[in-house]
Amino acid sequence: MTVPSLPPTERTTVMVTGVGGRSVGHQILHALSLVTPAYRIVATDMDPFSFGLYLGDSRHLLPGARDVGYLPAVLEIIKKEGVQALIPGTEPETWVLTQHQAQLAAHGCVLIAHPHELVALCQDKLRLQHWLETHDIDTPITVTASEWPQLVRDTGFPIIGKPMTGSGGSRNVAILDSAAEVAEWLRIVGEENALFQEYVGDLDSEYTVGVLTDKEGRLVDSIVLHRKLVGISLAQTRLIRGKLYGFSTGYSQGFVVRHPRLQAALEHLACAIGARGPLNIQCRIDSDDKIKIFEVHPRFSGTTSIRADVGFNEPDLMIRNFLFDQTFGRLDYRSDVVAIRALQAIIVPRADLTQPAVGG
Repeated sequence: MTVPSLPPTERTTVMVTGVGGRSVGHQILHALSLVTPAYRIVATDMDPFSFGLYLGDSRHLLPGARDVGYLPAVLEIIKKEGVQALIPGTEPETWVLTQHQAQLAAHGCVLIAHPHELVALCQDKLRLQHWLETHDIDTPITVTASEWPQLVRDTGFPIIGKPMTGSGGSRNVAILDSAAEVAEWLRIVGEENALFQEYVGDLDSEYTVGVLTDKEGRLVDSIVLHRKLVGISLAQTRLIRGKLYGFSTGYSQGFVVRHPRLQAALEHLACAIGARGPLNIQCRIDSDDKIKIFEVHPRFSGTTSIRADVGFNEPDLMIRNFLFDQTFGRLDYRSDVVAIRALQAIIVPRADLTQPAVGG
């Protein structure tokens, strides 16, 4: 479908947080840069060395999301810049900001995010696993730290170790092939924060799927990236007993495809879980052609820029919906194309690093 124009007002001011070069926030900035008429962008981050700070109309440094000064600083920027919509670009900021949506609204700013209850569910991988099992949704066999020996008896080595919380971008995720490796990994992440999963499929069976629902929970559309695990999208590989095992980073690339069976299943999941915005889902298809879901993220994706480049511009659509009540049906985006990624550099005056707040 054709996306309607924005209301004929002055430029809409949008604040995007966490805009470092490999962040979700940076992906959101790229998507918004494609929109005409242009949004007025306020870019924020905690580090002056963040790529995206120098792409907006205005930039500010913020404390870390867990700092007591974080929310007051956000509210001060909203007031100073006249921010109408706020899109968090990191999980810690999403966690904090979704707990204060009413306070943001009182300052005239709409938070583009899911309800905090859904954020809390998906950030706790054990709770999410139980929810998926209760709703008869296939996942890799998943167990807690004390149960890994039974997992190995059922599936054999190797297995996947992942933190119960805080594993965004595959941080501290590992392929484990012996009891000694399990013990060392548990020493690093801690038994109380450890989950183990069976290894599903192979390097060519992984997908990242975006399902977009609006603020009322109505389905808009979905988009599939069949991941190509190579280069900067490949986190770890191991050759074990003649077979190559691996998993991805949060920096995906690959093939934008139509996959009706996969899309139908994950659209059903998004509606059942109560999504109110962009839902990003990682899965593999196993040797029995079963869809095994291993991550559900209630936020924009590390592939947001790729999706926007093919006409599936989630940040723009959600601003139009959350702020201006526009609604959408299925989108006319490109598929059967390949997304290939590379690192970028930006050159800025050195003095800009010591003058973080500009614009307004």
